[in-house]
This record gives sequence, C-alpha cells and structure tokens, in this order.
Amino acid sequence: MTKYILHGGETGVPNEHNKAFYREWVKDFDSDFIPTILLVYFSRKSDEWEKLEGQDRERFARYTNERKTHFIVASNDTDTFRGQIKGADVVYARGGSSEDLIQALEPLKGELKRLLDGKVYAGSSAGVMVLSHYTRSPFEDWKKGLDILPINSIIHYSESMGNDLGSFKKSHQDNDYEYLLLPETEFAVKYF
Repeated sequence: MTKYILHGGETGVPNEHNKAFYREWVKDFDSDFIPTILLVYFSRKSDEWEKLEGQDRERFARYTNERKTHFIVASNDTDTFRGQIKGADVVYARGGSSEDLIQALEPLKGELKRLLDGKVYAGSSAGVMVLSHYTRSPFEDWKKGLDILPINSIIHYSESMGNDLGSFKKSHQDNDYEYLLLPETEFAVKYF
C-alpha cells in the first residue's frame, strides 16, 4: 500500500497547510531514519530544476526542523528514473505543466503504481493531475490523467468551479470514482 499526499497547488505559500504538507512526507518514519526523497520536476523546464530543488530543500528543512534527508533529482532517462523510484522512500512530483508530466510518466503508466508500492508519493497540482482518471484546474478544462488512482481531481479548487463540476458529473454518470476537490495549499492523504 502506498501513502499518497495530494496537494492542490501553491506549496510556496508560508502557511500551516504547507507546513503540514512537507511534514507529512516523513511523519511515519522513525526520527533517526534518513529518508531518500526523489524530486520529480518533469512538469518544468530542466533549466529550472536546480532552483526548484533549492526551494524544496529549504522548505522541507524549515518545516521539519532540519530533518536529515537524502535528496535526489529525478533523471529524464526512463530506466534511470525507474531505478531512482525503487531506491526512494518518498517521491515528490511538483506542479507545473500537467501535459509535460503526463508525457514524461506515460512510459511507466503500466508499472508506476507497482513501483510506488510501500512508498510515500507527494504530488502537488500537476503531480495530482497525472495520477487521476479525469482532472481539471482553473487553467485547464477536464482531461484524462494517466488513470493510476481511482480519483477525479480538481486542483486549485474554488467554489466558483462548482457549476462546472455538476455539469461534468451529469455528463459522466458512469464514472464512479471519488471526486477530490483540492483548494490551493490544502491536501488530502489517501492510501491505495
């Protein structure tokens, strides 16, 4: 079973939700355990990865009282990435372009859930969309994710999206997956 921490977006906002989000990654590990955290930035241009890694290292350290960890940035090479997942305790997929992330993870679609088994997966924004059956945001209309989890997601959710959600449910009555509505900075924990 995998622990999925599914975040609605805007992890950089300094608030209690985001503090809890970063802490949730490692909260189930013994305090003396040094976890390996795989940072997946496929939703962003590679020239941004170093900056993103710095941000995530700083946020994680600030919110977890400088907990010792081993960070690795995911490789674009599918075989190397597969091995990195196997060696990681936590896999974090950060937001950005959901299309880019879906395209990058598509080659692992059939095995991704198995590769993540027993690990912690933290996904923010596009990192949630990629796992979903159907998904949308205020910036993108409904589309298919990789259908890894039995969820439909709306990230960056606000109540103004309620009418669209109602229309989508009416036109997809055969879809019995859970609808996960994730406002910015908020997250849900699911086990699959």
